[in-house]
Amino acid sequence: MQPNPPSSNPQSPPAKPRRSGGSGWIVGILLVLGLVYVIDHSGNGEAAVFGGVDRHISAQDFHGAQCMAIFGSCKIDLRDAQIQGHEAVLSTYAVFGGVEVRVPEDWEVVNHGFAIFGGMGDQRRRASGNADAKTLILEGASVFGGVQVRN
Repeated sequence: MQPNPPSSNPQSPPAKPRRSGGSGWIVGILLVLGLVYVIDHSGNGEAAVFGGVDRHISAQDFHGAQCMAIFGSCKIDLRDAQIQGHEAVLSTYAVFGGVEVRVPEDWEVVNHGFAIFGGMGDQRRRASGNADAKTLILEGASVFGGVQVRN
């Protein structure tokens, strides 16, 4: 069977492209909800979707945590936390949202995250160089959002 040739009638309107009835947006929503569930139930994570989370952490042996803000904001205050080892890891994800992390003045912060149409900033007051300073490693991403580190 051969396809029909295009109509030679110049008065007939051109054929409209067909929209696919794909369910990509449903899959996207399910992926976001799944990610929120995993972070929220991992025991050391916070997730804010169209809302806000304000968390104060005062652990005496802080190892790390996760924070995700999707169209919302997360504020994580670590100023009363202690790192017993040499370093701790904080994973931050900001998608059309913002994450604010407050750290003690004597901590070093190393940023291993990346930004796509967003930003990751460090607005801390720096203490004098301490060879025995504890290190907080920031991992994650900022997509159309922002991550700020402050004292």
